[in-house]
Formats: sequence, structure tokens, C-alpha cells
Amino acid sequence: MVTKPDRRVRRTRQALRSALIDLMTEKGYEAVTIQDIIDRADIGRSTFYNHYVNKDDLLTDGFADLRTLVGRPTNAGAASPRGPLDFSLPFLRHIEEQRDLARAVFTETSLRPVLKHIEELLLDVVRDDLPSPTGRGVPPEARARFVVAAHLALVAWWLAHSPRSTPEEVDEIFRALAQPGIDATG
Repeated sequence: MVTKPDRRVRRTRQALRSALIDLMTEKGYEAVTIQDIIDRADIGRSTFYNHYVNKDDLLTDGFADLRTLVGRPTNAGAASPRGPLDFSLPFLRHIEEQRDLARAVFTETSLRPVLKHIEELLLDVVRDDLPSPTGRGVPPEARARFVVAAHLALVAWWLAHSPRSTPEEVDEIFRALAQPGIDATG
């Protein structure tokens, strides 16, 4: 039986994740220290280390929620089969909710490590969801990287040039652009 952490643990972890997000938006990931995080979250250093090894561990923990959001549901057998682009809309909706942070992640060079984490997470999801190629000579890894790179480029465009577009509209654009590439190689 899987147990959820108690309320105090969840509150502490949420405070630490929120502090990290706020600080990354303000000054970039590399410039944030553990002292900055614990000051912002208003917790003690030992409490931080009871939950996380370092700030990278805290960042990775924050991505676990994102992975759950965009990945295959735990009861995947009960749901209809996932397509290779099904990660898109939940991810875009998440970007919409975190627009200030997303804008910073996609424009600030100091947040490139965060963008790299997002790219790797999406690659894992897309690799799992892409159908096996049927012999067109395009390696599966190339197909997955094509889909993720196209998606991230479209998100950057959306944030910078079409901020009034809805996640649903951006998802529709993404599918119209990416699906032919998947179809042509699968």
C-alpha cells in the first residue's frame, strides 16, 4: 500500500518548491542558494535537509508532479490508448498556469538547466507514447527528439509572440505541424 506523506510534510515540500520557483523567476536557478530557499520558505536548514539532499533534488521533486501531469496515467489499461502527442495539452495548460515562470525558463539563460530537465522529462514521455516505426529508416530517438524540440519551440513562440492564444489553440497548431512528421516516419 502506498501512503501519502502527512500534511506537514506536504506543506513543507510545497513551501520549498514555491520558494524555489519564485527565486528562480527572480534571479535564475544557478544564483539561488539553499539559504535563499529556506529564508523564503521560512523553514530551518535541518528541515530542508530532512526532505532534500540539495537544490537539484528539490528541483527534481518538483518535476515529479509535472511527469504525472503529462505522462501516462497509472491506470493506463482503463483509459483509451495514448497517442504520441497527448502530453501536449496538459503541458500547455500547466505552462498557462505558470506563465511567469515559463517565460523566464524560456528566455533566461540562467534557467537553461531547468529547460533541459523539462526537455528530458518530455522525451521520456514521448518515447513511451510514440508508435514503433514501420521501417522508414528514421531512428526512434530522432522521432522523439523531433516531437519534443518542435513542441518546446512552439511554446517559446507562444509565450513571446502569441500570448493571448489558449493552450487548446496552441495544441491544435502543434498537432497540425507534428502529426504529419510522425505519420511520415511511422
